[in-house]
Amino acid sequence: MLDLLLVVFTLLIALALRAEALRRMRTLTLPLVLTAVAALAHLVVAAVPLEDGVVAGTAVALVLALAFLVARACLLLLFEWVLIKRMGFSPPRLMREVIALFLYLVLALLILRAMDVEITGLITTSAVLTVVVGLALQQTLGNLLAGLALAWEQRLVPETWVDIDGRVSVIEETGWRSLILRNRLGERVLVPNADAGAARVTILGTGERPVAIPLRVGVAYAVPPDAAKGVLLEVASDTPGVEKDPPPQVLTSEFADSAVVYECRLWTLTPWRRDDLTDAFLTRAHAALARAGMEIPFPQRTVHQAKAAAPLDTVERRRAALDACGLLAGAPSEALDALAASSRLRRYAPGETVVREGEASTALYLVAAGEAVVLQRKGRELARVGSGDFFGEMAFLTGSLRNATVRASEAPLEVLEIDENGLQSLLFDRPDLAGQLAEKMAVRQLAGEELRDETGALISPAGLVTQIRKHLLRLVGLGSG
Repeated sequence: MLDLLLVVFTLLIALALRAEALRRMRTLTLPLVLTAVAALAHLVVAAVPLEDGVVAGTAVALVLALAFLVARACLLLLFEWVLIKRMGFSPPRLMREVIALFLYLVLALLILRAMDVEITGLITTSAVLTVVVGLALQQTLGNLLAGLALAWEQRLVPETWVDIDGRVSVIEETGWRSLILRNRLGERVLVPNADAGAARVTILGTGERPVAIPLRVGVAYAVPPDAAKGVLLEVASDTPGVEKDPPPQVLTSEFADSAVVYECRLWTLTPWRRDDLTDAFLTRAHAALARAGMEIPFPQRTVHQAKAAAPLDTVERRRAALDACGLLAGAPSEALDALAASSRLRRYAPGETVVREGEASTALYLVAAGEAVVLQRKGRELARVGSGDFFGEMAFLTGSLRNATVRASEAPLEVLEIDENGLQSLLFDRPDLAGQLAEKMAVRQLAGEELRDETGALISPAGLVTQIRKHLLRLVGLGSG
């Protein structure tokens, strides 16, 4: 009988180790091996004349191994088939391990008692041994109890992003001894349950609810707070990853030694990407505050004579941008000089918005460096405007609202902003320029860009020519007056 039992167990071990279709049963490998070894040992001891105590000991070991195998099979059936496959509930690993440990201990005690094995003496033989074992297991038991408490609360569950003592990570797995985390660098970190239970943990969630990220920016005292807050709010609304609901907030936080400090609260569904969001916001804020002429002061601890950096906006650079524009080729030099003197050179960070759809503005923009992306209708890309080319001619020639949003591409963008007054003298000297701009708009309209008036109605090509003529007559009247 024992020979047959040993053969059956050996076949089951081979099946569990080699059959890919039964990979879920590989957890039975250890109890199968233990049972086979115990059966072999009992067979050998029974065949060799030895003391009865030895034979009884191998019999007890065989029964315990069989009980271990049966318990493991029952747990596999309960968790994998009943709870997961049939009921759709995946119990935490900690719950599985605690239930399995409890079941193993109960079965071992029942079997030992049923086979008349004295276990009381084993437990109480030495008080010193008991104390030593208790001290050795103190930390392990602490982690186990803390893990049970965390599992009971169901707050630190897998796929949840947390901040534990300043370390932002996602929970991959919960165990009876530790939490397995993965940080933003892809590293796996083991945090003992007792440490996680005692630490201050910020639960960032899984992306269902927005979380505010506070960022502090200092602006010079000469800038009124309402003006600074307006610029920072515009930057926050235009930063990728910032939610519209709730909207971003900018609060006057402190009158510091060198600046008025503003706290910018950016609401996002991915707070674990704080570094990326901070980089995008501060990069755009630096460019936006510089365009608005608002200084970001900083304390100086040493006195030195610094060389003045070459200014971005100079008449020479404006004139060079105008000379590089093919549409203005042949324009009188005096008119270009006047246009350069009245225009302004602006720099925008990558992805920053230059004009928005629906705005009321009649300025014309010439790309001096970089590339601009023309978007319409929820971010649909219409065209890309490169160096030496115009955009914004529709609002200038018709006096209508902006019908598209224009952003900087993936690289920084420099544009020459030409207002309505600066173009009047050039149009008087170059009347054909308006016709060329209108032709450019017609090409864009054929490419799919819809032109609308201030009421939102579509403008036909004939209506576009009529609007342009009326607006040019108004400009001539203003110029002559």
